[in-house]
Amino acid sequence: MSPRLAIVGDVHASFSTLEPVLERIEQVGVDGILQVGDIGGHQLGRRSPERAPYRYGQYLASIQRVLARLGELAPVLWVPGNHDLKGLSGPGQTDGQLSELAGLRVFGIGGAGPDRFGFPYEWDEDDLRALRVPECDVLLCHAPPRDTPLDLVPARNEHVGSAAIRELAEGHSGALVCGHIHESPGVCWVGECLCLNAGGLGSPWGAPRVGFLEGVDRGWVEDLRTGWRQELRR
Repeated sequence: MSPRLAIVGDVHASFSTLEPVLERIEQVGVDGILQVGDIGGHQLGRRSPERAPYRYGQYLASIQRVLARLGELAPVLWVPGNHDLKGLSGPGQTDGQLSELAGLRVFGIGGAGPDRFGFPYEWDEDDLRALRVPECDVLLCHAPPRDTPLDLVPARNEHVGSAAIRELAEGHSGALVCGHIHESPGVCWVGECLCLNAGGLGSPWGAPRVGFLEGVDRGWVEDLRTGWRQELRR
């Protein structure tokens, strides 16, 4: 039987939307949890830790609280998002590293690009293209692949994902999970790669949403408030 993983989107320390997600994960039953970044609250914003030490402390505490709640249910792997600090560390952090979860090889790619807004963890496409990505089963990314339903900003009818992430997906026959674009949860194919955006829990456009993978051959996303669900199988 294939391992089942829960995919948790951009929490931004929104515990009111996280709690129903945790209840759903417990109800479904999983072997592990992947968290796609933007974990903590907005206390830090564009400030550096040195300029805002009190807010930095609040921010770190919110991350620890989110990860602790997830870890009560199953082992967790995570990457920092663009609102998070690149140098975050802790159990389960797999940015730029290959880790194993429930028998699946997971490689993490944190941060977001190519657009830059002055948030702590942003990159250019060529930075990502220089990354040496090993053979793996699941790519755990914050940013979505470009020109897919997962990177669409409906208010502007604009795709804002990463071309470099898409290139990785095109050469990958496993699964890719992401977040970043809160309002575009769903699943789609990029070549042979099953791609899943879990959707954002925090503002803007936050809602209690959660994704699931069964191995790399089945993925689905649920909106727990509306009952909307989308699923793909290989």
